[in-house]
Amino acid sequence: MMGGDRMTEKDLADMIKAEEKRLKLHDPEFLQRHREIMETADRMRRENKKCLCQTGPLTKAGNP
Repeated sequence: MMGGDRMTEKDLADMIKAEEKRLKLHDPEFLQRHREIMETADRMRRENKKCLCQTGPLTKAGNP
């Protein structure tokens, strides 16, 4: 990093580019894994919503 303690826009762009490369951000394997994670999160959200609906209405704290 140039310029002492200050990060320039170029420094930031270089850092982002290096991180994208490290993570293989545009690699088909990365994109496939991302899709799998998002699908799992969506499934868990749907299942959680079903569970909440099956337990009945939510009550306010202190009013069982």
